[in-house]
Amino acid sequence: MKKKVMFIVTEDWYFISHRLKLARYLIKKGFDVSVCCKDTGKATEIIENGIFYFPLSIDRKSFSLIKFFRESLNIIRILKKAKPEIVHLISMRPIMIGLLSAFFINSKFCATFTGMGFLFIKKNLKIYFLRKIIIIYLKIFLKFKNLFFIVQNKDDNIFFKRVFSLNKNKLRIIRGSGIDINYFKYSEQIAKENIRLCYAGRIIKDKGVLSLIAAYKIAKDKHPNLELHIAGDLDEKNPSSISKNYFKKLTDFKDIFYLGNVKNIKKFWQQADIAILLSKREGLPLSLLEAAATGRPIISTDVTGSREIAINNYNSINIKEGSVEECSNAILKLIKNKKLREKYGKNSRKLVEGDMALEQVNSQYFRLYRDII
Repeated sequence: MKKKVMFIVTEDWYFISHRLKLARYLIKKGFDVSVCCKDTGKATEIIENGIFYFPLSIDRKSFSLIKFFRESLNIIRILKKAKPEIVHLISMRPIMIGLLSAFFINSKFCATFTGMGFLFIKKNLKIYFLRKIIIIYLKIFLKFKNLFFIVQNKDDNIFFKRVFSLNKNKLRIIRGSGIDINYFKYSEQIAKENIRLCYAGRIIKDKGVLSLIAAYKIAKDKHPNLELHIAGDLDEKNPSSISKNYFKKLTDFKDIFYLGNVKNIKKFWQQADIAILLSKREGLPLSLLEAAATGRPIISTDVTGSREIAINNYNSINIKEGSVEECSNAILKLIKNKKLREKYGKNSRKLVEGDMALEQVNSQYFRLYRDII
């Protein structure tokens, strides 16, 4: 009889972009796979891949206890119906609402922390107390239930070992969602008149979008043959969202191209000259994995998660988070030095050919599930 694994994530688009390939791999390995998430119009694509779909009303932005318990009760009902052997909770909101069901469901629970989110970025008093509550909440479940935590980078691994006193059996590092190095092949930079600086990701403050645009404008003033291409959706449900009108004003500047949600992300990176991500914190950013696999030099903030794939002076220029001046200088340095861009691009490709490759990541998850059933 086939073993069942259910993924609980926030929205359908996230599952498709970050976990669909893992789901396909598990199906080939003999698992029944289901996903429980919010339908934003892409749930049909999940079903078409042979995955069972369960709709979930979830509000990432809300701190309401009523919504928290309502969402948790919905998950309990779904899990009682589906009866999976493994429940895999991905990112903070699903982890928080999903763990409550561990007291009512006889399943094994995995929780993947994908970057810790704004709760570990913001510094105000409200967030501080909320963070403490979350840590206590997780410690309670670890005491009473057989839980397995997964982080995506070394910094989070150190944090979890220190805070939760976890051993290697209960805590594993699995490097992101993996990158298909056969699909994202190394590509020489395309010769063109302008240098193309590229960002792909959600349009939110915590991704450093405001600093990126400000740094670009300074660099553009000094080097006219520069373009900025931005791909990604405005995430208005995120606590660090940027309003549509404000973003439109910011990007109303020469040679800034906002592309929205790009369907052919491989082509996007093939046409790029430099990849950039100025996040405050990451798990292991998929956009930089894609850019690195394509062979692109990187400009990145020196922060948790990002520095796993952006190695300073190897394939990247790493800067202090929030420093517009350092960023503009890094842009100008790479613009003026084609050989350095080519060197960093080749090094980027080398980095992703190890434990960040899709086959490696999928295999690690398969072994984890096999070990805990």
